[in-house]
Amino acid sequence: PALAVADTIELDVHLFRGRLEVRHAKVLWPFAVLWEQWEFVPDAPRPSLAAILDAAPDDAHLWFDLKGFTSRLPARLIREVGHRHAVTVSCRSWWTLRSTRRIPRIRTFRSVGSRWQLWLVERVRFSDDEDGIVMHERFATAETVARLHRLTPNIVAWAVHDLDRAVELHELGLSGIIADDLGLLDQVRRRIAQPARDAGDD
Repeated sequence: PALAVADTIELDVHLFRGRLEVRHAKVLWPFAVLWEQWEFVPDAPRPSLAAILDAAPDDAHLWFDLKGFTSRLPARLIREVGHRHAVTVSCRSWWTLRSTRRIPRIRTFRSVGSRWQLWLVERVRFSDDEDGIVMHERFATAETVARLHRLTPNIVAWAVHDLDRAVELHELGLSGIIADDLGLLDQVRRRIAQPARDAGDD
């Protein structure tokens, strides 16, 4: 059902005790207790990446947001995913993505979640037309998007929860948004398509 609305399925991937886990919650070190937004979530699911890959449709484009600071994480990911899916990889620790940028079939997005990363990404060279930037929606102003478009046409925003804001990001020229609510994505598609239908009726 998700693929009927979304172009890509985004997954947060952690390397924990030698196992690739798909989960949004963080781990309280040195314990295995999960927490999110300053609350413990002991019952949060933590499926393995292998289990997710087995369940994903073959035609699914999977976007893996890597959580960690080690190059072992993308290397493990590449081995486990193999050639089964179209893949996009992002991470806020950009140096860990060197191995993925050498693989033509994988799109690599530098993730921007702070103002210093926004400052820094404008000084990075983008050598591949498929690579891009994924950033928190609060940084997506007309001026910022115009500057980033000089580097890459591929700009995506995450943490989008509002229909009007999603449409505004589309009008700013972003190539996509990341949202938890499939209903919101469906509304965005309908809102964007409406002007085209109205123009066709004239």
